[in-house]
Amino acid sequence: MRQLLGLLTAAMIAAMPGMALAAAAGSALGVDPAADAALNNETRTLVVGSDIFIGDLVQTGPRGQVQIMFADNTELVVGPSSALLIEDYLLRNDGSAGKLAVDMLSGAFRFSTGDSAKSRYVIGTPTGTIGVRGTDFDVSVARPGEANPGDTWILLYDGAIQFCNNDNVCEVISTFCEVGHMTSEDSEIIGDARQTKGELRAQLQGDFIYAMNQNPLLREFWFRQARDCLTKKPDEAPEPLFPEDQPPPAPKPDPVKPPVIGIRKN
Repeated sequence: MRQLLGLLTAAMIAAMPGMALAAAAGSALGVDPAADAALNNETRTLVVGSDIFIGDLVQTGPRGQVQIMFADNTELVVGPSSALLIEDYLLRNDGSAGKLAVDMLSGAFRFSTGDSAKSRYVIGTPTGTIGVRGTDFDVSVARPGEANPGDTWILLYDGAIQFCNNDNVCEVISTFCEVGHMTSEDSEIIGDARQTKGELRAQLQGDFIYAMNQNPLLREFWFRQARDCLTKKPDEAPEPLFPEDQPPPAPKPDPVKPPVIGIRKN
């Protein structure tokens, strides 16, 4: 009898999809259609609450968006018309990530490190890799059909980033609103996004969609003063993140009543 039960259990396990046997790496907290994930030649439509697994190729349509929370509280947004591969995710017994590796293949992304050691994060793009140090940042990877497909632009909000192209030419950005650019030939620091002008500024405003507008995101995926990087200059006051951050309006003085002029009767 025990042998029969063992055979039946083995048969049931063999019949189950591979992803059902693996623990989920994260969960989709917010999804705007269309968005899907492909794994083992099977594609599933993502909805709020969908599990995200190692090996998932997450892709979005022109209006699609996926906001992912990993088990170690790492946050990742896949923007419209974008593609991302979850390459590896290893969760330790203490709940920290032994490794989190993703490939940002094309499109717009937002990333915020979680509770794990920063050296454990590995972020790839077509032109190189991004190493993080307690970091909040946005990434834009030029899509196929766009100018210079695969070129990577990085906008930093907090922490520091080392980015190295495929020829191991590396640079570090570590200042709020600092921009880095990585191609297959070079890595370069563009400088403070607030100081950019003309065509470059217009390009950055188009590339970093969440720096321009965080409203499509859940509040836990917002970065403080993110919009300042591409809408303000360094000497301008920062814009509050939430309405409650704004100081209360100054009380208005009571209106001055005009004097009453009496009419003297004879």
